Amino acid sequence: MNNTWKIYMLTLISFLVGTSQFVISGILDKVASSVGVSVSAAGQLITVFALANAIGTPLFMLATAKMDRRNQLLLALAIIFFGSVSTLDLPGFDFLMVSRIILGVGTGIFVVTSYSTAANLALPGRQAGAM
Repeated sequence: MNNTWKIYMLTLISFLVGTSQFVISGILDKVASSVGVSVSAAGQLITVFALANAIGTPLFMLATAKMDRRNQLLLALAIIFFGSVSTLDLPGFDFLMVSRIILGVGTGIFVVTSYSTAANLALPGRQAGAM
């Protein structure tokens, strides 16, 4: 596969992973009623996602600094998959909160790793555009 296509694939997956996690803001009232909490309490799902993304991602990146980027991307997708499955399968607001934390870390790992991978795959002088 050509490096240009790899960069486009990373871009597409990063876009899908990043935007899919913000769908909850549009359906917050439905999420709140389905788990039996107020809309303001359900809004905390967005907050824990953002905090997990901001705090968990750098810590995880430090812990896996020696890992190959391809393995980091696969691990991040596995974490996102695990978070998505736990969102669907586990009942209750507490489990939903935990799954949002897992999704926040996984999303952050994937986006950060895909930026650095895209920069490495790009031609010299084109790294910023690839990111």
